[in-house]
Amino acid sequence: MGIAKISAKKFIMASLALVLMIVGYLYVYSFGYVLAVDGEEIGFLPKSSLQELTEFIADMKDNAQEAFQMEVVFNEQLEFTACRRLEKKQALDTIKDELRQRLSYSTYGYILTVNGTETVALHSEEDYTEVMQIMKDTYLKDKEDTTLRDFTIQAEIDFIRRPVAPDEIVSVEDAANILLAGLPRQQTHLVARGESLWSISQANNMTVEELEAANPQIKNRQIKPNDELKLVKTEPLVDVLTVEEVKVTERIPFRTIYVNDNSMYTAQTKVKTAGRTGEKEVIYHVTKENGVETARVKAGENIIREPVNKIVAKGTKPAPKTGTGHFIWPLASGGTITSHFGPRWGKMHYAVDIAAAAGTPIRAADGGVVKTSAYKGSYGNLVVIDHGNGYSTYYAHNSRLLVSVGERVVQGQTIALMGSTGNSTGSHVHFEIRKNGTPINPLNFF
Repeated sequence: MGIAKISAKKFIMASLALVLMIVGYLYVYSFGYVLAVDGEEIGFLPKSSLQELTEFIADMKDNAQEAFQMEVVFNEQLEFTACRRLEKKQALDTIKDELRQRLSYSTYGYILTVNGTETVALHSEEDYTEVMQIMKDTYLKDKEDTTLRDFTIQAEIDFIRRPVAPDEIVSVEDAANILLAGLPRQQTHLVARGESLWSISQANNMTVEELEAANPQIKNRQIKPNDELKLVKTEPLVDVLTVEEVKVTERIPFRTIYVNDNSMYTAQTKVKTAGRTGEKEVIYHVTKENGVETARVKAGENIIREPVNKIVAKGTKPAPKTGTGHFIWPLASGGTITSHFGPRWGKMHYAVDIAAAAGTPIRAADGGVVKTSAYKGSYGNLVVIDHGNGYSTYYAHNSRLLVSVGERVVQGQTIALMGSTGNSTGSHVHFEIRKNGTPINPLNFF
């Protein structure tokens, strides 16, 4: 009996110890931390996992900063709350995966505003200075002998510092291009009767190719009234006023001065001094708005080389009514005889044909008075000169006539330019010499 009581007592004491141990374990096990993101609970983890999880969160932030090359902050609010629960705790890897899905990042950017409108986000306020320099360099790119005297942004520029997504931050180069060129802005155009792709593109400062690229539905450049076309246009976000100092080398034209010479006939001239243009360096102040010139003012000039006037002697002696009786070749030099005086193709050819390049000057074989200067059937453009001594000469197929009927000409004077008018198979002059109206072989005189 006594032994039974002792055994029961030991059993009770052992059971009580076990209960106390279980309660103690549950008490310790129930301690942990609740993780909430923006107030929403996403996990309950043991105290032993807290350090590893905080290190994981810190690593996430470090990795993001390294990837974006800038300081970042979490967009979401993370809270760890110590509490005691008997429920099962989540695995640490599960909580990490949840954080990877939920957490995002921001950085502090400087939003550039133009006349109160937000435009681009810069990394720092100092970036704006670099943007301005890039814009200035853009206006002077590949421009020699040009100095930028003034560069003014005609807009109210300000900054707003606030969190932005890291990928919203643009480089200074991209910011300068956006400010100067603007961002694409799509409009639509309803085709009216009589409009074409060319007229629509011209009215909207586009090329036909740009209009076609924005409207791939266009086939063979065919459009019809009431078709709706997309117009992709860009406009600068800022108006830029510049004043450039430009140095330009300009030519100074020479004057032609005529002096009388009584030893030459009135139709004759002779260059005594060849003219030569001069040079000067001119400085202009050029005002531009968005790269388009609006004003140009001369600011100074420097003569590099003075011009030399051309001196031309002009004959004053009246041309003789009769020729010398001696003939010169109707071309200043050269020429190829393609047909001689005599029978040709079953009939008589009363001239010699002399071929040369079209436009070759034709000169009077002797002095006299122009009797014909007009288009004459198979002769084409024809000049006939009466030399006053029974002789006359014919010059046919000319491209251009340079003398008039009744005009006195002197030997060697240019009277026409070679051509192929009338009944002609190529550029040449049909040259005849007649004595009292009868054709004679011109080659007898050469």
